[in-house]
Amino acid sequence: MISFVGAGPGDIELLTVKGQRLLQEADAVIYDRLVNPLLLFHCQKTCQFIYVGKTPYQETMKQEAINQLLIDTHQKHFRIVRLKGGDPVIFGRLTEELETVSAAEIPFEVVPGITSASATAAYNGISLTERGKARSVIFMTGHLKDNDQQTFPVLGQKQTICLYMGMEALPKFITHLQEQGFTRNTDIAVISWGTYGRQQKVVGDFTDIEAKIKRAGIKNPAMTFIGEAVQAEASFSWFDQLPKFGEYILLVASKAPTMEELRTFTSQGADIWWHQVGEHRDTRFDEVSERFLSEHSFYQVLFMDEQAKKAYED
Repeated sequence: MISFVGAGPGDIELLTVKGQRLLQEADAVIYDRLVNPLLLFHCQKTCQFIYVGKTPYQETMKQEAINQLLIDTHQKHFRIVRLKGGDPVIFGRLTEELETVSAAEIPFEVVPGITSASATAAYNGISLTERGKARSVIFMTGHLKDNDQQTFPVLGQKQTICLYMGMEALPKFITHLQEQGFTRNTDIAVISWGTYGRQQKVVGDFTDIEAKIKRAGIKNPAMTFIGEAVQAEASFSWFDQLPKFGEYILLVASKAPTMEELRTFTSQGADIWWHQVGEHRDTRFDEVSERFLSEHSFYQVLFMDEQAKKAYED
């Protein structure tokens, strides 16, 4: 059985109960870059971790290779979780993988997750369908198959546009909207790494958003929200008001954490990684930790036990 599971947008508490159970039962987990690797701490000690994302020293695995990996892994393991960021049915290339496993007569199930658009909007006080301002909401991707830029459709007023991974396409998209009658003062917010403590955000309109993005250095993964509903962010953004928001904390320990230990920090808005050291560490996380620390920086170090402090300093 292969379970295609939505990991949610990043906050480790935005995982479904079913997704958590399947991780706890899995013999192997195949996951990508947009999955928060802290979720792997749900897994049993015998579970194999298989990374199919991109690192500074590893190119993105082609979709065809991932498809074959699903078949190969099924030949070795009974219960497999294909863990995808957000919701696998929204821009998750799910159908291509389902076609592969279906053709190989491998049983499967699909478990939805919280998509980045609704989660990031919620964490920043934006109601995507605010009455009087948005009669509809549209999810769009900034890129099509083979990395071609989106041919943007005709869009109407009084709706909220949610653009996934659209940083490169955004200038052309703004021009396209203005050609359709959107005014220069149309509200827009661009939010990267939504629901993580490392979240970055800029809010403006069509006249200044590109300059603000450049100054802030915002890059993908990012969600872009366009429409009057964005105005609510100024009054109701709550996540970035949490006491530890914006704190980047490396937690060093000699053992694996409990989820409660992780939630102690993430529920207060901190961006964290649990780094294991010493001879009693879970060595499966050595590669996970090396990869994660090569991509993200942490400015505080907390030792969770004396053994960890000694091992780290040695």
